[in-house]
Amino acid sequence: MLEYWAVKWLLDHYQWVVGTILVPIALIFLKKWADSSKKPNNTRATGDLQNSSVSNSAVSRASEVNQNINAPVFNVNVGQSAPPRSTPAKTEQAVPNLVNMGPKQKYVYVGRWPREGISDPRGEEQREVAVPALVLKIENRILSDDREIVRALNVIAKLKFRNKNEGAEHHIDYGVWLNSPCNSTDIGIGDTRELLLMCALDDRLVTLEDRRTDNRDFYEEPFSWLQDYAVDGYESVEITFIDQNTQASLVVKLRVWRNGANFCSTVIA
Repeated sequence: MLEYWAVKWLLDHYQWVVGTILVPIALIFLKKWADSSKKPNNTRATGDLQNSSVSNSAVSRASEVNQNINAPVFNVNVGQSAPPRSTPAKTEQAVPNLVNMGPKQKYVYVGRWPREGISDPRGEEQREVAVPALVLKIENRILSDDREIVRALNVIAKLKFRNKNEGAEHHIDYGVWLNSPCNSTDIGIGDTRELLLMCALDDRLVTLEDRRTDNRDFYEEPFSWLQDYAVDGYESVEITFIDQNTQASLVVKLRVWRNGANFCSTVIA
């Protein structure tokens, strides 16, 4: 009787039983089957590849490449500037080597006209009117260490006479070069030139300034091309030589005086 009622209940309620119990169970089994079918058989694939006798296959070449080739390594410096370029050494400009050869006393001829200037006496007539003078010799001396020097061009001389006790000074812008047709001179390599410091004119001790500048005409009267200044009371003179081409310079300081008919001088350190 119980079995009858159980079967009858199932028949009456079979839709509920199928929807509630059997359908979820079936769905679980279907999901497991779907998951298992998606997994590849790795063991079989690996075994087939290892046991394959085809050595030139794409898989084989890829395997060999992965096993034998090491990827290259690149070192990249980020944020570091390139090393500075070496700058070539700057070539030093060659200049004259002006050297003081010391003062000396001699007789000089003072020309009447600017083309004559002041020079060493030439001939008996000039020697008769020559005057005693103190000159300073300058040399463009060759260097002993084989460094190059050049010819001195347009060298001018500025003189500054001083009286130490009285504090007086007298400046000469252009000293007179012996045997020069203008107020400057050139000095070749190894050559010498002489500058007039002072001379005795009419029992006066004077220095002379060269006025041959700006193409001035001095032919109206004799000796107008130079200017004389008395220097009897001065004790020292500072001479600055300037090469106007390279701006090379030389400064010489002397203590000067006259003892009777003789000029005397000593170098001031």
